Amino acid sequence: MSKHQKVRTKKTVEERRRDILGAALSVFSENGYKGATTAEIARRAGVAEGTIFRHFATKKELLTAVLEPKVIEGLIVLDQEHREGNPKDFFRCFLKDRLELIQENVGLFRLMFAEAQYHSEVREALFKGILGPGMSVIKPWFDKGVTQGIFKPLPFIPTMRSFIGMIMFYGVFNYVFPGLSPEKTLEEAVDHISELFLHGLVR
Repeated sequence: MSKHQKVRTKKTVEERRRDILGAALSVFSENGYKGATTAEIARRAGVAEGTIFRHFATKKELLTAVLEPKVIEGLIVLDQEHREGNPKDFFRCFLKDRLELIQENVGLFRLMFAEAQYHSEVREALFKGILGPGMSVIKPWFDKGVTQGIFKPLPFIPTMRSFIGMIMFYGVFNYVFPGLSPEKTLEEAVDHISELFLHGLVR
């Protein structure tokens, strides 16, 4: 096999993997975790069902592979872009980035948090693909803010749970009740939520 053919084979494998992930995202979002079948994912990806299992050992592993780039890669880029920035600015940008992510992937987020109640595989995929890696990116920014005297030395996990809860509720509320949000733009929503989270309600 020539060098050119080897490169072409590798590229084909990578493209096929991307096709599988794209199809899996659609099928998971539409049918839920339990209702999604590897046969349907294979059909949409244009591959044999056995091909999926050459890339992903289980359906749970496939779900993790779908979730991780959607949720974590953008956070890593955000972290790198603000490496020398202010922790308050990072959390505001993080808030905006997550709201945009939810708007663009409502079906996926509905899947994640609705079906995690019923399926341990979804909960494990969430923890492996999102919560653990995500917290490892965010925590240094929180610690930096505490060290610089910008943030109160509150427990990290409960604080982030509250912050992310605000983001998720806003995104889900807009999905369930479209058109009822008082904010006209995403920037306005970011301003309101970040002001409330960072400075609180009390004068």
